[in-house]
Amino acid sequence: MAFVTGAFPGLNRYPDASGDWREKKSWNAVVHRLDADGNHLGTDVRRGGLESDGRDVAGAKAWRSLDQMLAELELENAELCDICVKPFSIEIDDVVYALEYSHERDGDYEYECVMLWPNDIMFHPPWDSGDYST
Repeated sequence: MAFVTGAFPGLNRYPDASGDWREKKSWNAVVHRLDADGNHLGTDVRRGGLESDGRDVAGAKAWRSLDQMLAELELENAELCDICVKPFSIEIDDVVYALEYSHERDGDYEYECVMLWPNDIMFHPPWDSGDYST
């Protein structure tokens, strides 16, 4: 699983907008390595830059890094497909990268989702639809 994402340190996913958040938000190339059974084998991250460098500049650096990472894995022309991944969490350079399952039940109310962090992407049933919320 590979992507570029903006990220804040730790679990501070929504920092104070009036603060110095641009100095804390990094744009990173991320490659999660998984086995055929969906087990997390490891994660590689390369920082493109900070939001304060300019989103376009930092993002472009991160995308170039992702291209390089995929080339190193010989995945430049990888086939896009559905994947099944088991939940995992790892912290790298103070950023938490995770796929977390959540299930709540309160009387008749039931809710479940899987969150991809730090992307802030929520996947929800039906699991095979490809639908997600941001």
